[in-house]
Amino acid sequence: MIYRKVKTNLSRTLSSIEQDKATSDDYVKCILADPQIAAYIVQALVPEFKEMEAEKIIPCIGEPTVMLRFPERLGVKIQNVNNESVDEDDGKIIYDIKFPLYYNGKRREFIINIEAQKSSKKSKLGYQLENRIAYYMGRMISEQKETEFVNSNYDDLKSVYTIWICMDTKKSEDSIIEFGMKSSLIYGKIKKIPQIDKLNGALINVRTRATKNKKQSKNKLIGMLEELFSKSEFIEKKKILEEDYGLKMSMELEGRMSEMCNVSDYWEEVATEEGKEIGERQKIISQVVKKLQKDKSVAEIADDLEEKEEVIAPIYEAALSMKPDYDVEKIYELLEKNKKLA
Repeated sequence: MIYRKVKTNLSRTLSSIEQDKATSDDYVKCILADPQIAAYIVQALVPEFKEMEAEKIIPCIGEPTVMLRFPERLGVKIQNVNNESVDEDDGKIIYDIKFPLYYNGKRREFIINIEAQKSSKKSKLGYQLENRIAYYMGRMISEQKETEFVNSNYDDLKSVYTIWICMDTKKSEDSIIEFGMKSSLIYGKIKKIPQIDKLNGALINVRTRATKNKKQSKNKLIGMLEELFSKSEFIEKKKILEEDYGLKMSMELEGRMSEMCNVSDYWEEVATEEGKEIGERQKIISQVVKKLQKDKSVAEIADDLEEKEEVIAPIYEAALSMKPDYDVEKIYELLEKNKKLA
């Protein structure tokens, strides 16, 4: 594995706590770049490899380059290999993990990028993550000019995959979303519509495993990732990963996992945020219930709470359906269920 240090002036000014969190992020990247974990991800998302066993995919994975904030804390040797995409007009982006993937005896090559993302919420990021994924897809294609192909040799263009693993998903929303370019015929007749398989993106929504006894995801890749970064005791985690997912604990992988005890901060942060959101929502429900019991209308409640009527109305209707108990938690669950059905 090739490690490079992320060049930033912020590294020198970060507090000790922030450096600990950045180091936790570094551990996550190193574990995701492990050939066994990378093979699981490739198996789930690259069609050519879906029927292959993970252990047979490992030899197809080229050496990954991993960008770290504090490599000195992980005790790894830095090598001068570029994992940045620099464009005079579009600026610079830094890939967390990047590696070549070979198929059919190296006769076909893919370029794979894996990104560890704490959140996919626009409220935290300030933008739609899907748009950033699209941008990375485009950059991974355009930067092949004069590196993977020259002049007009476009048939040498390699397929790219940018895969984002998001770590703040709610308990019922574990999912994998694929992005790409699809061809469709809008006029005329043709025997075969040409398909473009060069641009590929994916968003893997992994649930927070901050609580014990949470059911495993029905998706094997998500289940493995959730267990990998869960707050379980290391011995228990190792047993589950070996028995349920067939991982073989190499000295390097086991060492990284053992050292990654501080990565629980990764989960505690998102669990706290999720708890705050639920608490705030339930507080509003409780306020609506109290005013509903005083026979106040939706308009009156909205005015009292300084909220829009369209915010209060669904809470009001859900609360009415729970009459006379008005159980706040059940009302909250009903609202969440209705939101998914909408």
